[in-house]
Amino acid sequence: MRTMATFRLLGGGERTAAHVTQLLGIQPSDAFEVGTPVGVRSAARHEGCGWLLSSAGSPESEVELAEPLESLLDNLEPVADRLWQLVEAGYWANWLCFLGSHAAEHAAELDRDLLHRLLKLPGDLWLDVYGDDEGEEGDR
Repeated sequence: MRTMATFRLLGGGERTAAHVTQLLGIQPSDAFEVGTPVGVRSAARHEGCGWLLSSAGSPESEVELAEPLESLLDNLEPVADRLWQLVEAGYWANWLCFLGSHAAEHAAELDRDLLHRLLKLPGDLWLDVYGDDEGEEGDR
């Protein structure tokens, strides 16, 4: 199983990622501002800002999905009131979770305590789930 979790705050108009960093006092894993390039080779520009705090730089192997979420919660729970202020000011929040699993692996489990912790902070829970089996297409 491979997992990763990212808490995202997105905004448009006058909202900035720099304001989020200043208010929270937490350095993001990634951030972008309105008008910055979307990619190195793209002429497209971001229409809004984004502030992202990720559990890891890339998906981690052999880590249950609860672990990266708990890590993010440990960092964000102390600033819960400020996160809600940002959402009330027009930022949009979500928890984007990545889960790659082989067919023979077990299901991902999020216990009630973890879900209760998530509910105290803004943002919906998004699960990006995919099969991690290489060559599966050719085996059919």
